[in-house]
This record gives sequence, structure tokens and C-alpha cells, in this order.
Amino acid sequence: MTQLPIMNPLQTKIEEMNKQNLLSIIILTILLISCNTNSQKSDQKEEEKPLSFVITNMSDNEYPDNPDIGFRSKNYKNIFFTEGKIESTSETFKWNFTFYSNNSDSVSLDNLDISELIPTIPESIKSDEYLSYISCINQEWNRNQIHFMQDEFSSNMNKIVRIDLARNCLNSYLWEVILFVEEEGETLPYAHGWFDFPQNLYAQLFEKKNDIPFSVYKKPMEKWVDPKSEKVDLDILRTVIDTVKIEFQDLSDKMYPLTGARKKKFKEIIKPDTFKTMRDLQSDSTLFATFSSPGFYNKKDPRKTELGRLYHLKNVELLKIKTKSSRDTLYEMVLEFKHRVTDKETKLVIGGLNLNDFPMLSEQEVSNGWKNAMGIGNHSFYEGYTKHIETKSKNSSYYAMFLDKDNKWLDSHKIGVDGPIFHFSDEERKSLDLWLLSFERHALVGHYKIILE
Repeated sequence: MTQLPIMNPLQTKIEEMNKQNLLSIIILTILLISCNTNSQKSDQKEEEKPLSFVITNMSDNEYPDNPDIGFRSKNYKNIFFTEGKIESTSETFKWNFTFYSNNSDSVSLDNLDISELIPTIPESIKSDEYLSYISCINQEWNRNQIHFMQDEFSSNMNKIVRIDLARNCLNSYLWEVILFVEEEGETLPYAHGWFDFPQNLYAQLFEKKNDIPFSVYKKPMEKWVDPKSEKVDLDILRTVIDTVKIEFQDLSDKMYPLTGARKKKFKEIIKPDTFKTMRDLQSDSTLFATFSSPGFYNKKDPRKTELGRLYHLKNVELLKIKTKSSRDTLYEMVLEFKHRVTDKETKLVIGGLNLNDFPMLSEQEVSNGWKNAMGIGNHSFYEGYTKHIETKSKNSSYYAMFLDKDNKWLDSHKIGVDGPIFHFSDEERKSLDLWLLSFERHALVGHYKIILE
């Protein structure tokens, strides 16, 4: 018979303690794993929870200066939307948007890429603090409206043929949704709503896109702050390689075509009361309806301008340039003006232009011309979804700005110009037309013809 080893009381106590410690470690490990799993599940649920927002509607009494009045569906709904939801997907910048009506109808934009709706500083100017600021501020304070056709959205309302989503030009969070129907061969607004994009999400996406704390730009992005007028080094934006021989004409002594948006917005011109030419608008006394929160035209708050700066066109230069963002030879146009009354000199510089992008149109078709906003790396005011996501502000070569005689930046919003429209008016593409869009694109305030030799 085998005799078991005799253990003294101390050894027995140590073995019991080791067993208890081992058991405690096992229990603690199980608890930690369980807590961590629950925490991950909780975080996952929090991430998957849709973000809701209220959608504001405005009646004609609340919005009497609405340019769509007289140019919208006969069944237009002043009160239509109730709320909306934004839901995350597996990709950072792709989100599912759903907008609900008071009749429980809905429209949805699934896997919507909103990366280009977030102002983005082009890589080529990130080293320059001032140009980065000007770029960012102008991208935010210029409208970017995207239209989605029937194969790009879903809805239980078969009559909806188009949806527009806009980041308007008032601050980072004020966005709009517009529904369209087709009547008698025209695509017309059916309902319009205003909503606040979730602020925390916006800040996160801005930081992800620019690799800069949102706090750096938060104040001017939320409430316009007049940028300082500092000297702009154009050599940061491009290298001049040649000067193109041209002739030019100032055609501002004519009236612009009252077609498209200019026909709808004609009533937003407050002063002069009557006018016959664009030259009549080239005055510091010209007033327009301003754009008020959450995003409507307001004639009770007239917007002053400095359009007298454009009265005398002294010279036009067309330069061939190279930029850091493109291998192509691009163009820069420089227009020099003298004020209507004073000795103020103003330069309009528009660069990063690819002349192949400009369509061939008659003057009556100017509303269909190539257009863009004042600033650096901007998207156009209105564009289709495919074009929108293909156009990357990060790699953009485009810039447009007003400068004084010392090359100091001037605020285009104060001058009263939103941006250029370009088109060729001949099949040989030798006759290039430049038109200037007024503040909020209510009117055209200049027309210049450049003849390429």
C-alpha cells in the first residue's frame, strides 16, 4: 500500500490560497471579457443609431420673396416635410439620408458620399495659412447644390423625378432639401425644406477631411467673420509660362438675357428700380435681396454692393500657367478695372481654367455656361451627383479672387460678385465670353468678350 505524503499545515494553507487565487483570476478574466464585449456592443449600437433632425417648412407669407413663386408645381406643398434621419454606413463619408413628409411619405438617398460637401483645403496651398483660410471660408460661404435623378434616389412617391440637396451659404450646418416633379415637360419644385446638419458630425468629418482641428475654423464657419485683406502671392497658386495674345471688348452696355435663374431672381434686384443695361448695375448704389437664415431671400434687408469697381475695364490678360495640381497647361485671366467715381483699382483674377471645359453657346444660352464661385478649390453652385463626387477640392487648380492695386485680397461678397460664367460663342472656339454673376446670382453685372488670336 502506497503511503501518501504527509503535508504540514503551512503547505496545505498555501495550496488552498493558490487555488483561490487561480479561481479569482478566472472569474475576473470572465468579467472583464464580458464587460468589454458589452461595452463594444453599446458603442456599436450608439454608432448605428440614426441622427434625427427637424425639417423646417416656410409658407408664402413667411417667404414672400421666394423666387420659385410663379415657377413651381401647380400642386406645390408649402408644408410638406416633418423630419429627417442620417444613418452611418461602413464608410466614413457615406451616409443614408431619409426625409419624411406629413403624409408618411419618404425619399431616401442611400450610401450618399458627402465628402465633397465638406469644405476642403487644396493640398497645393496648405503651407500658406492665409490662402488656406480664404479657400475654406469661401467654400463654406458659397452655395453647393447637388441634384439627384430618379436612378440615384428612392421614394414611395412615383411623381418625384429629382431631389436636390444643398449646403447653403450661411454656415456649416444650414442645409436644404428640394423635391421636383415634371409638369408639361418642365421639371418644377414641389416641396422645399430647411434643416440643420448635426454639428458634432460635421466637425468630425471636417477634421477627417482636412487633418486640422475644426476649432481653427469653427468661428468663421458658423458666423461670417470678415477676413483680413492681406497680400496674395499668386506664385503659390501657379507658375506663368506664357502670355496669350488677345483682343477684348466690354459688352456691359447691353442687357443680359432674362432666362433661367435670372428670370426667376429678377425680382430680387432692389435698386436700381429700373435699368436697361448691365452698366446701370455697375454702381455702389446697387442693392439686392440678402440671404437670411435658414436660407431665404429677404428684400427687407437690402444687401449693399461695391459694383462701381467694375465700371471701367482697363485691360485683360490671358496667361498660360502650370499648377501643382495638374499636369495640363491651364489658363489664368486677369481683368483690371477702375472705379466708376473714385480712383480705386481692382483686379479680377480667375485661374486654373481648362478652356476645353467651356461649352459653345449663344448669348441667350448663357445660363448653361461653365460657372463657378469666387474662392479657391470651389465646387460649382449647381451640379449633378456624378460630377460632384468626381470633382475633388483637394486636388483642384481653380481660383478666383478680387485684388487691389497692391495684390491685397478683396471680399467678393462686399463687392457683390459671386463668380464667373464662361462659354465660347463660335464653333472655332476663338470668341470666349465671360459674364459676371452678381451677389446671390440675382443678375449678370458684366459681359466681356475675349478674342483669341
